Amino acid sequence: SLHASIYTKTRKQMMKLEPGQEQLQKYKPLLREQLKISTAVGDPNARGQRNESLAWFWSVEVDLGGPDQSWNEEFYRVHWLRAKALRDRWREELILVKLEMDWTHNFFLWKATQWGDRMQESLDKRLPGHACYSGRQSQMYSLLAQDAQAAFQDVQNVLIEAGDE
Repeated sequence: SLHASIYTKTRKQMMKLEPGQEQLQKYKPLLREQLKISTAVGDPNARGQRNESLAWFWSVEVDLGGPDQSWNEEFYRVHWLRAKALRDRWREELILVKLEMDWTHNFFLWKATQWGDRMQESLDKRLPGHACYSGRQSQMYSLLAQDAQAAFQDVQNVLIEAGDE
């Protein structure tokens, strides 16, 4: 586009003047993929926008006065709301993942207890084959519960750190 071309040429000339670190941080190179038009204002619920993020130049502080001020404010408002919704979704997902880990561990413990009870019933009924099978199943679910708890413990620590942010 014309504006991108002007910016690129102007930045190239600025680089010849050896700008300071502050200017380099503010006026970054413009990449082609950053020039996509955002349809979030026209259709904020359009498919495929969930993981989109704004290009760096939308966060450069500029004077928003003038005839296009309402459009700029609407644009920033929509993108702020989308970012907030994305953050909220990830917080909900974090809660669900923690609960699912607990549910998995508790399910294995419940199955181990259930098979342990069946083993006891089989022993009471003098069915050694059934008791042996039930005992193996109970032990298998106990080991699964231990493995799940060990695996989830490492992940829980990471999730706790992520939840604090």
